[in-house]
Order: sequence, then structure tokens, then C-alpha cells
Amino acid sequence: MINFFKLIGKFFVSLYMWYIMFTMAFIILVSHIIALFFIKPEKICSNVKKMLQFMFKILFIKVEVEMPEDFNYEQSYIIMPNHISFFDIPVVCSTLPNYTFGIEAESHFSWPIYGYFIRKYGTLPINRKNILSSFRTFEKAAQNMKEKNASLLVFPEGHRSENGKIQQLKKIPFKMAQIVKAPILPVGLTGLYDLSPKGGFIVTPNRVKVKYGRPIPVQEYENLKPEDIAKIVRQRIIELTEDDIVPDEEKN
Repeated sequence: MINFFKLIGKFFVSLYMWYIMFTMAFIILVSHIIALFFIKPEKICSNVKKMLQFMFKILFIKVEVEMPEDFNYEQSYIIMPNHISFFDIPVVCSTLPNYTFGIEAESHFSWPIYGYFIRKYGTLPINRKNILSSFRTFEKAAQNMKEKNASLLVFPEGHRSENGKIQQLKKIPFKMAQIVKAPILPVGLTGLYDLSPKGGFIVTPNRVKVKYGRPIPVQEYENLKPEDIAKIVRQRIIELTEDDIVPDEEKN
């Protein structure tokens, strides 16, 4: 009976969490779509960040952020976190060090409201089935980073982890990095799987942590193979998270 009431309690807490999450997302998107008609995206990014931070406060989710000593906030980076939860993007975006845009599948740009917002905000569409088109997107990303002094957010696993363990990283983000020619900034996320695993409805408010690692300079990776860069970045991410994200088969 006690377990039954606990389950009911978790259900209503999760219902509240999702309601607040989508309500705040709607407010953030609509208000900033209007703002983007008059203000450049790099000028409103700090306001988006503050609204996301407020959202997590009313969701009772404590987001902690740790940056390296002597971190250069004026530098453009390719930011690469592990990918665990639906909450990954808003959590990371609430901590970003400067104006950051992303690359998303072309299909996302047809979604109501969200698709219009990401286009106005500077997110670039990518057709993963067309290699030539993908490389044109990377070249555009490099141009945007240089012109706007912007960073680029990429989840190198490609998809959220099913079990909270880190997956093998895709090669294409590292081919892109060699075109963009910007330092790679590995990021470790802690507590996101316990907060909301992929495919689950239950959300458990808790502490989450975003830990930014030491940037990997272009000179350290530009002559390496993409798969070798992927191994380096994957190991850095593992070292930055406080969760046990190493798959069991790799521990033997």
C-alpha cells in the first residue's frame, strides 16, 4: 500500500514537472520569437539563459555548473556533452558561457513554434543522408562562429542513451570540428538519468551538474583521424561526470 501511494505521488509530481516544463518552454519560445524580429540572437541569449534558470528553480531542480580555472569566455567553442535525457538541452543551455547555436535535423524546422524559433535563433538544418549537404552546413557553422564569435553545441552520441551509459561517439561531429577549426569543449552531465531517463514519464527532482572540461585546442586534434578524436573526447566526458556512465562490457 505504501508503495502504491509513493507511485501516485511520483505520478502527480511528474505531471506538475512536465506541465511547468512545457508551459515555460512555450513562454520562452513565443516571447523570444517576437524579440528576434527586433534583436539579434546573440543579444537575447543571456535572457534565454536566465529564464531557463528560473524554470529549474520552480521545478525544484538544482543545476550546478563547474568551469575550468582561467576559462576564456570570449573564445568560440564546439561544446560536446554526453546525451542522456530530454532535459539535457535546457539544462546545458541554462549554463552556456556565451552565445551558442546548434545543428539539428531538417525535420525539426517544420515543427510548430519550435521550428520557427530555432531558425530565427541561428540553429542550422542538416540533412544527415546527404554528405555534401552536411559539409555545407559545417562550412556555414564555421562562418557563423567566426562572424558572431559564437559557440556550437553538438551532442556527439547522436541520440540519448537508453540506460544512462555513454555510447560510442559518431565520427561526423569530429569531421565537422576539423572543418570548423575551433577548440572542442567536453562537458560531463551528472544526475540527468536519475532525473528523467529516456522514454520515461516519471521525473524525480534532484541535483544535476554540468561540468565543463579543459578545452582541446585545434592543434591537438587537427591532424588526427575523426575516430581517434572521438576516443579522446569520450574519455574526457567520462572523467567529467560523477555518474557511472562506462558500459559494463568496457569494464572487463
